[in-house]
Amino acid sequence: MNKILLKHLGNIDQLAGVRLERVEEGNGAGMRIARVWNAAGLSFSVMPDRCLDLYDFSFRGINLAFHSKNGLGASAFLPMAGEFFSYWPGGMLATCGLDNVGGAAQADTMNSFPIHGRISSRSAEQFCTDTRWEGDDYVLLLSGIMRESRLYNRSLELRRQIQTSLHATEVTITDTITNLTDAPEPVFLLYHFNFGYPLLDEAAQYFGPRSETSVFSNGGDTDFRNMRAPVDGAAHQTFCHIPHERGIVTAGLYQPKLRLAAYLRYDTTSLPYLLEWKCLKSHDYVLAIEPTNCPANNRVSDLNSGKVFTLGAYESVTYQLTLGVSEGSAAEALLQNNV
Repeated sequence: MNKILLKHLGNIDQLAGVRLERVEEGNGAGMRIARVWNAAGLSFSVMPDRCLDLYDFSFRGINLAFHSKNGLGASAFLPMAGEFFSYWPGGMLATCGLDNVGGAAQADTMNSFPIHGRISSRSAEQFCTDTRWEGDDYVLLLSGIMRESRLYNRSLELRRQIQTSLHATEVTITDTITNLTDAPEPVFLLYHFNFGYPLLDEAAQYFGPRSETSVFSNGGDTDFRNMRAPVDGAAHQTFCHIPHERGIVTAGLYQPKLRLAAYLRYDTTSLPYLLEWKCLKSHDYVLAIEPTNCPANNRVSDLNSGKVFTLGAYESVTYQLTLGVSEGSAAEALLQNNV
């Protein structure tokens, strides 16, 4: 415990804390929102009713996240697959899976899989927050359990922990997925991190590990590195990067006008694919960086490719990613070291 610091404060929440709030109106009425802030200037919101995903995210008052025009929506139901674009809220992190990522798929007459799966619509059980001193550092923790199941079929549990601390400029997300049935189960997982204005603006640059890159969709813009100002009616484009390196890598977006970068750090051993969704269309202005454990076409296509991770009966697997912010010369170094 930092006693010298505490003598300057009436309450530690002057500098850092977690506060549970509730949305009172609109399509998200009734949703819980956990607000998190710290002394480094991080401020973000976590949605217990949407898979503990991140919605708002800013650094020293500068917004970094993309919010879709749909805004917050309640998660008590999942609309038909074709309506995904009418309810998806965006936000800094939208978790995709666990039964599908990519386009909608129809396995048979009894099994349909909506765009990017169902897990982001699941509310957390045993949601809790904790703030505590660990030595001279003040740690902020949020955790909960999401379940995805089907009668006569899968039963997967996702345990998520989100952690930052008093002076940190990073947030670490740790997910443990457990197969609670007696049969192996394929697990589809994609972390959909969505960056928006003013971090995303003309002159911004994507950076990432050296990769084999292919055009995932044919939108006409084949420049995955450089961003432009919004363009009315512009087509969106998705790129698939397969990093050459196995191990810890970094990918992100750098804005020279702000001398600011937001980045992801993760392990390609468990997340071997990296999608980049570049949408510079007016009003849908977003650059998404998406580590994933599968090719992310859709469930049927990916299973046929043989490139889907399968979790054995009663087994668990853990994924960890860090979302961070860097500024000044450190941000420039991130760019230079990852191009």
